[in-house]
Amino acid sequence: MTIEKMKQTTFKAASISDWEQVALKSLKGKTLDSLSTKTLEDIILKPLYSIADAAYIPASQTDIVRQAKSSSEWSIAQLAEGATSEEVLANIKESLGRGNNVIHYKVEKEHVWNAVQIEEWKTLLAEHAAILDVTNNPSFMKPFTVLKGLVKGAEDIHIPNVRTYFLNGSNIHQAGGDAVSELASVLVQADALARQTSIGELVQKAFIQFSVDTHFFMEIAKIRAFRILWQAFGEGYGHHDIEAIPVHVETSLRSFSILDPHVNILRAGNSALAAVLGGADSVTTYPHDYLTGVTPTSNRIARNMQLVLKEETHIQRVVDAAGGSYFVESLTKELVEKAWAYFLELMKEETIEDRQTKLLDRANEKWEQQLALLSTRKKSLIGTNTYANPDDLIPGFIQQTEYKRLASPFEQLRKAFQQNPLNTAIVPYGLLKEYKARMDFVSGYLIALGISPVVAPENLKPFDLQKWIDEHRIAYVIFVGSDEQTAGLVPAILNEQLSVPMDVVGKFEEYEDWLEAGLSGRVFAGQSLLEKGQQLLALAKREDSNVNA
Repeated sequence: MTIEKMKQTTFKAASISDWEQVALKSLKGKTLDSLSTKTLEDIILKPLYSIADAAYIPASQTDIVRQAKSSSEWSIAQLAEGATSEEVLANIKESLGRGNNVIHYKVEKEHVWNAVQIEEWKTLLAEHAAILDVTNNPSFMKPFTVLKGLVKGAEDIHIPNVRTYFLNGSNIHQAGGDAVSELASVLVQADALARQTSIGELVQKAFIQFSVDTHFFMEIAKIRAFRILWQAFGEGYGHHDIEAIPVHVETSLRSFSILDPHVNILRAGNSALAAVLGGADSVTTYPHDYLTGVTPTSNRIARNMQLVLKEETHIQRVVDAAGGSYFVESLTKELVEKAWAYFLELMKEETIEDRQTKLLDRANEKWEQQLALLSTRKKSLIGTNTYANPDDLIPGFIQQTEYKRLASPFEQLRKAFQQNPLNTAIVPYGLLKEYKARMDFVSGYLIALGISPVVAPENLKPFDLQKWIDEHRIAYVIFVGSDEQTAGLVPAILNEQLSVPMDVVGKFEEYEDWLEAGLSGRVFAGQSLLEKGQQLLALAKREDSNVNA
C-alpha cells in the first residue's frame, strides 16, 4: 500500500455497543459487570470510560485543578539524613549539587549544631527554599530570620515567606486509611485551624503533605480532588476564589518490603510519577533500601527517578497532564463527592478528638481489608506474598517508621520460619503434566511463608514414602496430584498412618472424611496465607521443641 492510499484509508466508527458485544464474546459467559473493580474507597471502576462520562463531570473541575498551579514544575525534595550534624550538612550540600531543588531535613535531637554550622545553615537557607520538620526540636528555628519554605512543628514562629500551618494528609494513610479518609482528614484539620485563627491566615500560612502509594490513578485523582475540595472549603467560609496552598508529597512506605527490596524502586517510581501527574508542588522519593539502611547509591537512584521524569518525559512542560482523561476526571469527581460527604459526617462529631477517633477506626477497617486481600493473594505484593525469593532473609536491623506496612505480617512469618525451620516435602502423584500446576502453586505458596520445600520422588508407595521421610528428616508433607489421583490415593496413604502431618492441595468433597482418617489440613487458592502460616509455624515450633527435648 502506498503512502497516498494509507492517507485515504478510513475506519468505521466504533460505538460503545460494538465494544460491549466484542467484550461479551471474549468473556465466555461472564457479564460485563465482572470487568468492574471495587476500590478500597468503595468506588466502582468501570472497564471503559467514554465521552458519555464527561457529561457528569462539573465544567469547572479541570479549571480549578489547573489554576491551582502557577507552573508545571515541581521541586525535588530528597530528605537529608546523617548520624551527625556534619553528615547532615554534607548530605544537604551534595543533594543540592546533584539535583535537589530544596533543602529537606527532619531535625533530630541528637544532632548538635555549633556556631560555624549555624552560619552555614543561614547561608544555605538564604539561597534555597526549605522543607523542615522541627517537631523534635522547635528551638532549632531560633537563629533564623531569613527563610522561604515549609516548616512542620513550629506554628508559633513568624518569619516572612514561611508556612507553618501543617495539614497532615499522611497520618491517616500511615494508619492504613484510604484516599477518602485522607482527604476528609485534612479538611477537618483545616476547619480546626480556621476556627482558631481565620480563613485568611490559614490560606497564607498553610501547606499540606500527602503520602502517595502505588494505586497509580487513585493517587493522581487524590491530589487533584484536594484542589477542588480546598476550593469548596474556602467557599464554605465565604472565601471565594481561595488561593491554592502548596502540596508536598512523599512516596509511601506502606507498600515497601524488606523482601526483594529492588521492587521498591518500581513502587517509588510509580508513586513519584503519580504525584507529579496529580500536581504536587514538591516530591520526596524514598530510597528502595530505606527500611534496612540507605546507601549513597540508593539515595542517588531515588533522586534520579525525579530527574529522569523531568529531563526525559517532559511532563514538567504540561500543567495537569492527566486532566481531560475520562477515567481520571471521573475518579476525581467521585473522590470529591465521597470525601466531602465524609467530611460533613465527621463534622457532626462534637470534638476534633471524636473526629480523629472515627477517622482512625475507618483507617483500621480499611487496613484489615487490605491485609485480607493480600493474605488470600487476591492482591499481589511482588516478592512478598507472590513470586517470593526463597533466598531472601530478614535482616536484624529494620528501620522503624510511622507507616503500617502491608509486608510486615509476612516478614514476621518469614523471620519466624528462619528461626524455626519446617522441613517440608511436596509428594507428587500421577504424571508431571497432571500435577505440575498444583505443585508450582503450593511451592510458591510455601516460599511466601518462608518454607522452602523439597520434592519427593513421584508415585512413591506408602511404605517407600515413609522410608524417604525418615531418611530426609521431613516434618510435614503435602500431597499433590490431579483430582482423580488425590481422591484415589489419599485414603490409602492415610491408612498407613505416616509419622508426619500431611496436607492435600485443593478442595475436595471428601475432605471432612479425610480429616477423621488423619489428614492434617489442606492448601488451596483463596486460603489465608497468614492463617495457614501461623498453623505451620505452630507445627515447626512443636517439631523444634521435640528435637531439643
